[in-house]
Amino acid sequence: MSDQEPARLPEPHRHFYQADARATHEAGGRHIPIPSPSWAAIAALALAAMLAIAYAPAIVVDSRHIALAPKDRLDAENDVRGALIQIIGGTILIGGLYYTARQFRLTREGQITDRYAKSVELLGDGKAEIRIGAIYALERIARDSPADRETVAELLTAFVREHTRLSVREPSSEKVTADVQAALAALGRRRGVLNERRRLDLYCCGLNDADLSMGDWRQAMFYYSELQDASFSESRLDQAGFAFCHGEGVALTDASARAAKFGRASLRDSWFLATDLTGADFSGCDLTRADFGKRDGADGRAPTRPAILIDALMPGAILKDAIFRGVDLSRVRGLLQEQLGEAITDEHTIMPERWGGADFRPESSH
Repeated sequence: MSDQEPARLPEPHRHFYQADARATHEAGGRHIPIPSPSWAAIAALALAAMLAIAYAPAIVVDSRHIALAPKDRLDAENDVRGALIQIIGGTILIGGLYYTARQFRLTREGQITDRYAKSVELLGDGKAEIRIGAIYALERIARDSPADRETVAELLTAFVREHTRLSVREPSSEKVTADVQAALAALGRRRGVLNERRRLDLYCCGLNDADLSMGDWRQAMFYYSELQDASFSESRLDQAGFAFCHGEGVALTDASARAAKFGRASLRDSWFLATDLTGADFSGCDLTRADFGKRDGADGRAPTRPAILIDALMPGAILKDAIFRGVDLSRVRGLLQEQLGEAITDEHTIMPERWGGADFRPESSH
């Protein structure tokens, strides 16, 4: 996907949470009735077993064509009958266990459907504490039912979009509310991220003052969002999209943001300390006073490592007073001497092996 323009932003659904959630969920095939046993079939099987126990031993003994004394013949038939009873008993036991397991699974499936429907209905409640409870209930459903994980993730991202936008292309400038923060926390803790068929859609969201730290946001799409004072510290942001985002004081420290897309974003006064930005694209970014540098530890603490910028792209980036103390810039691409001349470096800063020219084009834009 190009960082220049998203394909099409999703339309809001103002009454989404007030819909008949149970009918919607069951219409998708989730609700499966528990089958009732066929008593005629059970009676037929029981009759067949009784006939087999009564007559099969004699047939088996006769098939050997061995002359036996009456007592020996009776003993042989009893041995066959005993073995047959054990086989039939074992088969009945296995069948009973299978039916019980199937009944348990389908009962559990029905319970999850009921919990899901109730939680979706409560997301539209007028009280924030009720909505927060519904969000945690949905998170629990996603943990209990791997088949529902993507559905729950899409539902929670829809909730975040609905509550952080003024319109489909206009993010809110307000701080996130407690229920939105709860939804973000649940999304950041979700499992099986790399198995998801769809990337998290957080286009044009107002995530101001949001705490997204220690979350898994790999491949998530934050394009055009407001990120004022948002925190992504210690998060996994590999291949996430931040193009055209705007925010000051964004914390991206101790994170992994390999191959993340920041093109044309404005991230003034933000922090990238100790973050792995290998292959990240900062083309055209406003990184005024952003801090990528090494920090000396205070009060006896260990120093903070500089950001890793191997193969990062910075053509056209604004680096006025950006801090690169102790940063290895040797493999940064598209960087001009004039750009770095406006930044803050020191004797430990390693300059680029090759300076980018005016005709430099980042490979990721092709």
